[in-house]
Amino acid sequence: MVRWDKVIKGISFPRPKNNKVPDFAFSAVNFSGDLYNPVIDQIWIDQKSEKPKWPDNKPYAVCITHDVDVITLRSKRENIHRIKHVFKTWSQQKTKQNLIIAFESLENIMKSMFSNRGPNHRIEDWLTVEQEVGARATFFFAPEFVLKSHFTDCCYRYDDKLRFEGKKITVADLMRELKSRGWEIGLHPSWFSYNSVDEMKYQKAQVEEVLGCEIVSVRQHFLHFDNKITPSVQAAAGFKYDSTLGFNDNIGFKRGTSFAYPFVNLVNNDTLPVWEIPLIIQDGAMFHPKKGMQLDQKTALEYIQLLAEKVKSVGGILTLLWHPNASADEISWQTFQETLAMLKKDNPWFATVREVGDWWRKNVNINLVSFIENLEK
Repeated sequence: MVRWDKVIKGISFPRPKNNKVPDFAFSAVNFSGDLYNPVIDQIWIDQKSEKPKWPDNKPYAVCITHDVDVITLRSKRENIHRIKHVFKTWSQQKTKQNLIIAFESLENIMKSMFSNRGPNHRIEDWLTVEQEVGARATFFFAPEFVLKSHFTDCCYRYDDKLRFEGKKITVADLMRELKSRGWEIGLHPSWFSYNSVDEMKYQKAQVEEVLGCEIVSVRQHFLHFDNKITPSVQAAAGFKYDSTLGFNDNIGFKRGTSFAYPFVNLVNNDTLPVWEIPLIIQDGAMFHPKKGMQLDQKTALEYIQLLAEKVKSVGGILTLLWHPNASADEISWQTFQETLAMLKKDNPWFATVREVGDWWRKNVNINLVSFIENLEK
């Protein structure tokens, strides 16, 4: 029998080991056959006969997010940063993988000599399709600098240039422009931030310096998360909302819920001031050609519709992750547009991570952690 209190608190999940993120089947909801079913939300509704209430009585919330891992493949500077990073972290992966990245970067530099308009120069396209459904998304940007490097870390700088709406601007300009238009900017911290308060604070401060204000939302790069350590690290850094807890290789309800819930310090069982906005659907999990689900567009849309119906039935939060550089993959890009058009028919509340979290804490009287914990006693 599944102990749902252990699931939602993270006790039943393995911790990162040997620098790898446990994924796919490493969830009790997968073992129980409930991966595509928000079973804990349903337990709440069965017991309380009450769904979350959203603004204007919307049936559920849709939270669109973007992890900015790459700015542009045609930036000489970004590719030079990437080559330097390969040599800096050479011992962390196989020589073959290092050489592949280095040669790909050199190839990108050569291509940039003929055209600086790369396949990732489409940030404005994301804004356009989101505006069409009345949505604003959360963009998670990586830091410029880290205290400890990992080979998976992002390699752009805030003074790197890209083309946006026909003009050449810096990454910092883009971040400020997105914020001024109502999109949220959050932190996409590096691999080794997951267990270091100093690293997390250092990286958070970099984004805040660019924006000139506090940021409150975070998603760990590569979903690198230790249930026993990372929540406390995020809390100590001053974050209010995390949206890491989903899958790299699958989609669904990793902790059995589409509701927001507070993290718990697993050492002393204290409730932390950081709330999770669960990640339900990720583009890479569906469309990566060599791992994960490897779906075609039709099947992906069927899965998305299934999960949307499940979230709608409990009045929860459907959190989507599409990487901005995915616009270079037409199947992924078309699926995103069709997903938004499909969801719009339900008239959900489209909101950023911060908006969803703020609304939940102020207006929704549901704390699943304490509820399930009391049920299991």
